[in-house]
Amino acid sequence: MPRRLTLPNALTASRIVLAPVFLVLYARGDTVRALAAFAAAAATDVLDGLAARVLRQHSRLGAFLDPIADKFLAACALFALWQRGRLPLWLPLLVISRDAAQLAGAAALRWLRREIPVAPTRIGKYATFGIAATVVLSLAAEFLAWPPRQVAPVVAALGLVAAECVTVSWFQYFLYFVRSARVPADTP
Repeated sequence: MPRRLTLPNALTASRIVLAPVFLVLYARGDTVRALAAFAAAAATDVLDGLAARVLRQHSRLGAFLDPIADKFLAACALFALWQRGRLPLWLPLLVISRDAAQLAGAAALRWLRREIPVAPTRIGKYATFGIAATVVLSLAAEFLAWPPRQVAPVVAALGLVAAECVTVSWFQYFLYFVRSARVPADTP
C-alpha cells in the first residue's frame, strides 16, 4: 500500500491551508503577514516538487493535489488583489476559466473512461510562476507604499506575461484532453 503522508504531500497540504490564511490577513489589512503567508505558500510549490524528487516520494495523490493547491492559492490571491483594485478583473477570470475548463475536461475524460493527464506542462509552470510574481509584486508595492504610477506598469507587464502563459497552457491542456479522448478505452 503506498504511503500517502509524505513530506511533499504535507507541503502541498500546507499550501492549501495557507491560502485562506492569506485571504483573512489581507482582508484585515495586514499586508505584511499576508505577503509572508503568500510567500510561504508559494515556496511550498517549489519545495514539494524538490522533496518529491530528492526523497523519491512521487505519488498519484501528490500529482492530484499539487495543481489544486496552486489553483486555490492563485484564485484567492488574484481575486483579493482585484477586490482592492490592484489587478484588473480579467486576470483572475482568465485563470479561473482555464482551471474550470481543465476540470470539465477531466470530468469528460473520466466519463469516457480515459486516462486523465495530471502532469503539468512547462508553460503551465511558467504561468504559475508569473501569477505568483505578479501577486508578490502587487503585495510588496502595497506594503512598501510604492507610488502606483511607478509600479503599475511593472505589475501590468508581469500580469500580461502570466496571462499569455495561462492562455498558451489552456490550449496545451485542451490538446492533451482531445488526444486523450481519442485514445480507445481499455477493455477488460
